[in-house]
Amino acid sequence: MAKLRKITVVSQRVPYPPNKGEKLRTYHQIEFLTQLGYCVDVLCLGENTQDSADAKELGKKLDISVTVFPLPHKVKRYSWALLHRQAISVGAFYSSALQKEVNARLINGCDALLLSASSLGYYVFNAANYDDRTCALFMDMMDVDSDKWRQYAESSSLPMSVVYRRESKRIKRLEEKANKEFEDTFLIAKEETRLFEKTVSAFKPVKVLGNGLDFSAFFPAPTPANDTNFLFTGVMDYKPNVDAVMWFVEHCWPTVKQRLPGATFTVGGMNPTKEIQQLSERDQAIEVTGFVDDMLPYFHKATAFVAPFRLARGVQNKVLQAAACKLPVVTTSMGAEGISYASENTMYIANEESSFIDACVDCVKKTDTAQQLADKAYSALYSTYSWEQQLQPLKQALERI
Repeated sequence: MAKLRKITVVSQRVPYPPNKGEKLRTYHQIEFLTQLGYCVDVLCLGENTQDSADAKELGKKLDISVTVFPLPHKVKRYSWALLHRQAISVGAFYSSALQKEVNARLINGCDALLLSASSLGYYVFNAANYDDRTCALFMDMMDVDSDKWRQYAESSSLPMSVVYRRESKRIKRLEEKANKEFEDTFLIAKEETRLFEKTVSAFKPVKVLGNGLDFSAFFPAPTPANDTNFLFTGVMDYKPNVDAVMWFVEHCWPTVKQRLPGATFTVGGMNPTKEIQQLSERDQAIEVTGFVDDMLPYFHKATAFVAPFRLARGVQNKVLQAAACKLPVVTTSMGAEGISYASENTMYIANEESSFIDACVDCVKKTDTAQQLADKAYSALYSTYSWEQQLQPLKQALERI
């Protein structure tokens, strides 16, 4: 520890409040580093006054420096990406002011630079001081983003399939270069590291840096739910979440309702698309919450959690949260991916419509079996998924510098 004291974290967004995937992950990494005694500076991007207010709160809460760099208008950013032949997600989070700051930090500005996404690699590789850098470089890719864009391309029609395929190729270049030239790169689960080695680069091993869970924020309900309610949570303008909900509603929900009269389905989470909002207009048994301050009451009133994912990769935080609340989970294989304890002994894993429907019905009609699965998942989660346990690889990587 004596050698390494100052760490600069570069984040696409203000990592506060920790109420969505990438914010949650980066926030807990920063908190963990401060607890270890590191001096942490955060450089992040913002689009509005709320971002600035959130940054101020983050700085106050963790007693750290947080600097927000305003983003230009979206049209300007996307045009910049096309003009410079970069990935759209590079342009979406590009600020020339942040570029100057990253350039300055590379030489004697910090001991280590930690990037929170593969698209941020451009800031480092494009920096004038890159070849003369004096700091160690780390990248938390979280998921294999190039594969996510590939999936989007395969599930989309023209012209978006072309856009997504272009994005996949350009992000893959950044992932490959980071793996080769950074001290360490991280992904959220072993399945992701295998995929990376197979489809991106096997130059050197990528470390697994898992997500943990705040057990003070998610815990079992004091009493069982009275009514039959199925729950899904997530940011509801994120393509994999929208796809999961729409597949469930279109292919499973009518039969579930028929077999379980009075059942309801809650879609909880911010920024619901028009398509998602219209679900509650068409069906009174469906509730679309939009943004809520606290999702815990929704977990506590649910009978089971559904995670019918068919797109994207990585660990689904929402599945961990459901397990922490001792909710039976019905998921596809993709929703269970990367969760170390996931098996047919801890959750219902079903990929076909009929088996997914049957599992939902079993959660209500075979409550003893469903609760046994939920209890086993809770025990496994509690023993291995604290943030301190999951973030040990980051601690070890920094100690080697």
